[in-house]
Amino acid sequence: MVQIVKKLGFFKRRKFKHILNTSKSGLTILLKPDPNVDSLASAYALIKIAEYFHINAKCYFIGTAHHKGLLNIMGHNIKHLPDVITDELSRTVALVGVVPSELPEELSVIMDKPDLIISHSKVATKDIQCRYKDIRENIEITSTLMVQYMRRLKVPMDSTVATVLMFAIRDSTRTFLTNVNLNGLEAYHYVLGYMDNDLLLKLETPAVKPETFSDLANAINNKHIKGAYLLTNTGYVKDPSTLSKVVKYMLDLEGISTALVFAVNTSNIYVYANSNNIEINMKQIFKKAFGHCGNILGGSSYASITIPLGVFCAITKGKNCDDSKQLMLETISNSIYNRFLNTIEEGESKLERN
Repeated sequence: MVQIVKKLGFFKRRKFKHILNTSKSGLTILLKPDPNVDSLASAYALIKIAEYFHINAKCYFIGTAHHKGLLNIMGHNIKHLPDVITDELSRTVALVGVVPSELPEELSVIMDKPDLIISHSKVATKDIQCRYKDIRENIEITSTLMVQYMRRLKVPMDSTVATVLMFAIRDSTRTFLTNVNLNGLEAYHYVLGYMDNDLLLKLETPAVKPETFSDLANAINNKHIKGAYLLTNTGYVKDPSTLSKVVKYMLDLEGISTALVFAVNTSNIYVYANSNNIEINMKQIFKKAFGHCGNILGGSSYASITIPLGVFCAITKGKNCDDSKQLMLETISNSIYNRFLNTIEEGESKLERN
């Protein structure tokens, strides 16, 4: 069903502008861990809005960003959040594409309360303490909200920000196959008149890194197939951002509708899955299978989670630990595969009983 999303009214615009105009020391924008395309595009739009009001804005993230091209476009305006946080939280703090409960606990403890939140969320948001919040329950894409903010605040739309927002909408909706509402269609139509075709092509077809082929080879060698489900891992990696590309290659295999890939580095386990099966909701499956391990990111067709290794970091960082590393990888594989498949089977059995 197509849903109509509420507009940005006069009083909300006035309050939003008041917060920006009183942010003399600058604006700190925080994203969810391992930010996706929608997170990065939304943050870029907020930076442009802040610049229009003569406010210096810096964006910070934790983990691995899923699109290096967008990082390059954002340039010096986006950085990894430092381990020792000092001045970053002393300025006006904005959360974009994330609510406080989705941030790491250690960061939520340090941060008193955000000044500004623009996001979408299905969780209860009534008790969130914030000077200004615009959290929509009936959308999946924060970028469409940012188009609305730029339009209603009369912020000039240049070709770069228009293309970035268009790319995010296309990416999050799988080119309007999922997560579509009237607001998204209106936003897409609006930025269409400003976008740069060449830049959009570069964003949608980025160069493939050599690491991707190496990880793909490992994924093929390690694959396990059960019916239409493929589960595999790329082993120990330096750059887990290749997982989303590896998963897409796995979905091209004949008979596969759902693929899950995980990788391990010196501190975390990274799990990413994608599905072409419209009868399952990947984010909900991840919440049931791995929700106790950390924050789940994604939507109906894809999901990801970053799980800290904890004390087992000593194994990944140690020398002459090849046997221990292999044993740990096998243990992780068994745990992830069993949890995922058991959750799938449990859901299918409920459908059969109904």
